[in-house]
Amino acid sequence: MTPDDAAPSAAATTADGGRREDPARERKAVRGLLVILSAPSGAGKDVVIEGLLRELEDATLYVTATSRAPRPGEIQGKHYFFYSPQKFREEIEQGNFLEWSVVHGEYKGVRGDAVGDALHEHRIVLVKPDPQGMRKLKAVLPEALTIFIQPPSLDSLRRRLVGRGTETPESLELRMKNAEIEMAAAPEYDHVVVNEDGKLAETVRTVADIIRKEAEHPRTYWL
Repeated sequence: MTPDDAAPSAAATTADGGRREDPARERKAVRGLLVILSAPSGAGKDVVIEGLLRELEDATLYVTATSRAPRPGEIQGKHYFFYSPQKFREEIEQGNFLEWSVVHGEYKGVRGDAVGDALHEHRIVLVKPDPQGMRKLKAVLPEALTIFIQPPSLDSLRRRLVGRGTETPESLELRMKNAEIEMAAAPEYDHVVVNEDGKLAETVRTVADIIRKEAEHPRTYWL
């Protein structure tokens, strides 16, 4: 094996949720297509992903790790990987997360070994971080495909959020503020797809076509 063929070292995470190199461990190569899908709340990301899992052959959704307690009906390894806060911190220190953050007082992150296992078992793996998480993932997995799902306008997004009937005036304004920040990051993605009102099926087909084309050329990831 030449120096160029050697596997990159694994990385521990830094205080801001990024990764730092850890020469004590080596990562392994895995081939497939890792797809990062982001969207502001209310843009339809989850329903688009549900459609993609039906449309795409041999695709799966990565299961996120969290330190919050399971809600009724949630299953370990299916909805989330559940950890105690102490266990989550230990996993961070061991360098097991590609990226992590604290959301509403709880840890949330993407485990490298779990992504690797998913890519071993499936040709296509979907993961759905926010733009901040996307940047951290791209820093360690630059070969990942990134797609941003955008509402046709902020007015349309507001109507969708109001239509849910689940938002307080305060939470609605917070989501709208966050949406503006997230939509400003759209140019950083490989593809931007607008989820027009009443055209969910068309959006799913458009995103599925992008992924199918990219999946024809599997990429190598070091995990």
